Amino acid sequence: MALPLDSAVMRSENSSRRTARAKPDGVRDRTLAAAHELFSKNGYQATTTKEISIKAGISEPTLFRHFGSKAELFETTILEPFTQFIAAWTSSWEQMPADDPLPELAETLLSGLFKLVHEDRRLFGELIAARADPQSDLHAPAVSISAQVRQGLRAVHDAGLDIAAARGLRGLDPPATIASVTSMVIGSVLLEDWVVPGGIRKPSQARMITEMTKLVTDGIAHRR
Repeated sequence: MALPLDSAVMRSENSSRRTARAKPDGVRDRTLAAAHELFSKNGYQATTTKEISIKAGISEPTLFRHFGSKAELFETTILEPFTQFIAAWTSSWEQMPADDPLPELAETLLSGLFKLVHEDRRLFGELIAARADPQSDLHAPAVSISAQVRQGLRAVHDAGLDIAAARGLRGLDPPATIASVTSMVIGSVLLEDWVVPGGIRKPSQARMITEMTKLVTDGIAHRR
């Protein structure tokens, strides 16, 4: 039996709505891409949800429908990939062969740290500030990130103990060595405008890694 016209139209409309819901409209992906670009370029504090909405081509209510707050959007677009990178970096050190050449190990450590800090250096600086400010809406994520970084450094520390034992290296202080190397990298990235001597060309990241690798390798291998 044929359906009444109104029933047929209603069923067709319901089917269309179900199809529309099933097809991704790209809003979430566009929002994440816009947020990542603006957060990375301008930092968390200087980026507004209005700017993100405009760049993504959506309204602010739509943004908040997909993400409950600016902090949640930041966590999704920046902190989740950041966390994944730290986890992969930690795992790589847990699997590091103890007989790898010392310069290669030092360069691997320095390159990983440079990538970790430099890629989102403005945001990294904001997270450091938020870590010391319990009132910041980034305080909890900053505490979490700092804990993950330290866990990654613990993997480096433990690998360093195995390497030292395999090579018969003595007189080392692994916690102080790891802390010194990490501070050297973070300082050279975040304080770039302060630490490069005036009136000369700024050294490239590759040159910095090469020089730091020599400092670390010679400082460890030539101890008595």
